[in-house]
This record gives sequence, C-alpha cells and structure tokens, in this order.
Amino acid sequence: MQAPMDGLAAGMRTQAVKYSADSISEFKTEVDKLIDSLDGTMKVAADPNGTVSAVDRSKFGGGGAAWAEAQSAYASYSKVRQSLVDLSKLLKDCLEGLGIAVLASQEGIETMDEDIKLKMRGIYERTKDAHDKSEQQKTEQGNPPATGSEGTSGGGTFQ
Repeated sequence: MQAPMDGLAAGMRTQAVKYSADSISEFKTEVDKLIDSLDGTMKVAADPNGTVSAVDRSKFGGGGAAWAEAQSAYASYSKVRQSLVDLSKLLKDCLEGLGIAVLASQEGIETMDEDIKLKMRGIYERTKDAHDKSEQQKTEQGNPPATGSEGTSGGGTFQ
C-alpha cells in the first residue's frame, strides 16, 4: 500500500531525480579547474615555459621529512589532488556512459557495435572498482559501508 503524496512532495521528488549532462559537465570543468589551480601553485619559477613540474616532497620544505608539518601538508596535498583526478576521471566516464545509454535507449542495445559495448563494460568496471575502493577505505577507517542500491536494479551486472 502506498501513501498518497501531495503535489508539493511529488514535485520535490521529481526534482531530486532530475539531472542533466550539462550540470555534470559543468561540475567536471570546475573539478578540472581545481586540479589546474593546485598544479599552478607548484610552478617552478625557473621554468621558462611555466609548465608544472612533478610535485615532490621537497617543495614543501623541511628536507628528508624532518619537518612533520611539511610532511603532513604534502600528504594532504597529494591525497586531495589524487581524489580530484579520480573524480574527474569518473565524471568523464559518467558523461560518456550517459551518452552511450541515451543512444542505446533510442536504438536498442542489440544495434550497438561491440567496441561500444566494450567501452561501456570498461566504464562499469572502473566505476565498480572506485566504489569498492571507497567502501574498503570506509571500512578501514571504522566507518560502516554505505547501504542501499548497488547501482543496478536486481543486483545485476552489465554484460
């Protein structure tokens, strides 16, 4: 038995489900800007091209990890930057998967080329790996894993 929903609650629920590729794309652009900004803070002044060199521990001072605060700042920088890079890759996959799913919904999965199906499987695997890695980190930190949907209804997989 379902409880009746008034118009406002139904509208809010519909709004919560809506999303667009444009908003995902804009969010990805902002994440990429953050990565560029982080990289820009580490430019080497002597570099005539202004290109970003690899950020290593020495750029945070206190050579040889002798300064604990510098080591902590470097570890935080590296973790945040890597998380942003990973998020950017997942958003790229999301946009590509969304495009493939829209085409498949219009033309049918049966008409898709094998290379497109392989691309979608790759997106699925990368997303699943990122989810599993996140759940493992939560468990290691003593946080309970997320409950709820595993992505596909019925617990199926993309094949």
